[in-house]
Amino acid sequence: MKKALFCLLITMGLCNIFTACKPKPLPEPKPMGYFRIDLPGHQYRTLDTTLPFRYEQSVFANATIEKPNDNTLWMTVSYPDLKASLRFTCFEVKNADSLRNLMISEDKMVKFHYQKADDVQYSVIKDPEAHIWGQTYEIYGKEVATPFQFWLTDSAHRFVRATLYFDETPNNDSLQPVIQYLKEDAMHLINTFEWRP
Repeated sequence: MKKALFCLLITMGLCNIFTACKPKPLPEPKPMGYFRIDLPGHQYRTLDTTLPFRYEQSVFANATIEKPNDNTLWMTVSYPDLKASLRFTCFEVKNADSLRNLMISEDKMVKFHYQKADDVQYSVIKDPEAHIWGQTYEIYGKEVATPFQFWLTDSAHRFVRATLYFDETPNNDSLQPVIQYLKEDAMHLINTFEWRP
């Protein structure tokens, strides 16, 4: 009996030695992933201030207005929870050359992003009844600083441009849900935009 118990203990010891010597598997890197972003549903209210235009903006955004000394208005529509903002500039159009120069300037600003952009998609805005003409620019690319821009004009007196910015280093792969959410808000703003008399 002692002999059988001794053999059993030796066998168990040898098994432990052989299984302990088995090499451990090498650690494998986890697949790339991004943090989850919970976005609120879209809700809007009319922004009706002393600006020469009005529109519906998100209830989750705050608008601040600045008026420099010249005939230019600046406005920031910030989304504090998303660390993003739409920055507006409203110019007075003095003549046809002034309007043409503003439109050319916008194209130059978009072309500045070509070095980082994978693609740029343009859409024309045309609503003659509301006296609104313009263009949107969707700029795609991982490190593009401003993924969405647009401008609107009444073609005679006013020109408004807006650009979407983030308060962080661009990584548009991880920010894609937020970018899409804010593009939808910007398109709602454009669709509800109207000039004040």
